[in-house]
Amino acid sequence: MATKLDPHHLVALMCYAFKDKQDGSPRRLDPSLHSLKGDIVDNYRTNVRTFPILDAVAHISISRKESQVVAIGLQLNSRKQEIRLTVAENQKVTDGLVNHLNQIWRKLQALSSEYERNRGGRWDRSQPRSPEMSKEVGLSLKMGILRDIYQYSLEKQMKRIDKWAKGLRRFMKELLKRRIFHHLQGFELSLYKAVVALSLAAEVVSKLHDNPKDQLTESEWELVYFQSILANEHVRIVLADRKEFGCELLAQELGDHLSQDPFQLRRALEKLTSLPRHIETLFRFAYSPRLRPALRYRLFISAVPKNAHTVKLPTSPQEWKSFLEVACYKHYDFQETHAVELAERFGSSKWVCPVHCECGLIQYLQTRQGNQWDCVPPFSYIGVSKLSCSACRIWIETFNEQSGRKFYTRGSHGRWYWPWGIPIAEGPLVGVMAPKVLDEYLAYLESQKLLRSNSDSSGASSDGAEHGLSDDHRKDAEAVGAAIVQEYGDSGLGFFDDE
Repeated sequence: MATKLDPHHLVALMCYAFKDKQDGSPRRLDPSLHSLKGDIVDNYRTNVRTFPILDAVAHISISRKESQVVAIGLQLNSRKQEIRLTVAENQKVTDGLVNHLNQIWRKLQALSSEYERNRGGRWDRSQPRSPEMSKEVGLSLKMGILRDIYQYSLEKQMKRIDKWAKGLRRFMKELLKRRIFHHLQGFELSLYKAVVALSLAAEVVSKLHDNPKDQLTESEWELVYFQSILANEHVRIVLADRKEFGCELLAQELGDHLSQDPFQLRRALEKLTSLPRHIETLFRFAYSPRLRPALRYRLFISAVPKNAHTVKLPTSPQEWKSFLEVACYKHYDFQETHAVELAERFGSSKWVCPVHCECGLIQYLQTRQGNQWDCVPPFSYIGVSKLSCSACRIWIETFNEQSGRKFYTRGSHGRWYWPWGIPIAEGPLVGVMAPKVLDEYLAYLESQKLLRSNSDSSGASSDGAEHGLSDDHRKDAEAVGAAIVQEYGDSGLGFFDDE
């Protein structure tokens, strides 16, 4: 019965069930559990370092304030010394994004060459680390890269600043009220320095946003660069404090003192440093002698065409009720209420469902395109600007089970979104994915005590007929009990008095 269910309908159902909240299954990729293929070099530990690089490339590809997610695939042909980045978006990949990535790549190549010249012959592959060199090496190139990325991603960065900067400053002010400034040390001193640096950088970046025609001066861009990198250094210390619980403990302390909910200190710091943190990841990419081959090769960039499906959902409460009964294998009382809410929530019968970028990218890489890259295996890791939703997680897991090739992203945030489209609306993956989503829906119902668990037992069982009550008898019995309790007063407390 479950195999007849459309996974689109089930994803819509899960979106209704969790209402944009996490479903309890957020998870991160553990590279040690997987065999990754299509590597840059023949060294597993080195190739694991490319994960954050691909995520960084996806992250700096975001230019819009909202509703933009990017995925990046990598292929490398060492024989021809060619490398290809395949870019997918939830919307259409623009020429502006392709030009932006080409520009940043050229500057990373120049930075890599600068590091190579200063490294000279002082490193060989037997050494675990590259020799130290002056922080001044490539400084002007790094400033230029940061400037280009900030300008391209300005709208998104300003959204982060508008959402988190004021709250972070207020938090710091309250902390200083409770501490004597000159007594700040360790974790709290690093937090103070990080907030100051972030505030200074945000002030200058906001100036560019408010008056885009008035370009920042070189000295202002220097300030943004140095304060951003300084903030990164101190935020790393803060986030790691007390086995990564320092932020939560401090936020709880101040929240209790102010009789308020704890400020989301960790999230504020992560959001405000996300762009400069990913920029630093690209600097480390250029610095790495082991990964230098990738920056020596000729770059190709391909865009995945936008893909969407028109999906027809149930429209009336009766249609949704029938669907729920099929999903649950039987009728339950809650289904009538849920069916009405589902009909109100989704309304229209036809939905244009975009294919999320990581799924569309994987399907594109799996399909022969009739070019020279068909014979070059893609890297198993897909860079993403945002953690995958639960529907994408399940689709990727299903794809990996059904296909000889396997792909991974850095993880899932455990949320469900609608509309959501499956990359190919027909085929074996559809039939396998539907029961997987259904299992998660049934688990949700059991967690809400709406569905009898198969493991439940009344303490005695026998083969044959079930001796529970019918729905009508249950309602009647409950009504009788309610009436009797009411005889003891409106509160009903007298019913429980000792005789």
